[in-house]
Amino acid sequence: MKVALSACLMALSVSFAVSAMADCPYPKMPADPPSGATATKEEMIAAKKVTTQYSNDMLEYLKCLDDEANSAVAALGADHKPEQEEPIKNKRDLKYDAAEKTMQKYVDSFNSELRAYKAKQAQ
Repeated sequence: MKVALSACLMALSVSFAVSAMADCPYPKMPADPPSGATATKEEMIAAKKVTTQYSNDMLEYLKCLDDEANSAVAALGADHKPEQEEPIKNKRDLKYDAAEKTMQKYVDSFNSELRAYKAKQAQ
């Protein structure tokens, strides 16, 4: 009975810790950057500001994921087993990787349009 209760409490603590990782607000992706082939200087400067803000927001989100995972692990207590950390860290890693890919895709898109804008200006 004591072992069953202990296993039940361990499962509850892991599920509580994983569910606690839902508090980080995911940044809204901005509209696509303007076409570098037709954009004005002002539009490109505005797009750079938007891209920089989005990148900063995503970095804050990634930091939040790390902080939440660390808090969830700490909430398990000092005597927790290492395997109790796995679902917490796995969930964090999946969200982290997806967010990094999304951010990189957007930044790459902006950089591509910036190169097109600079090429247009060089003509």
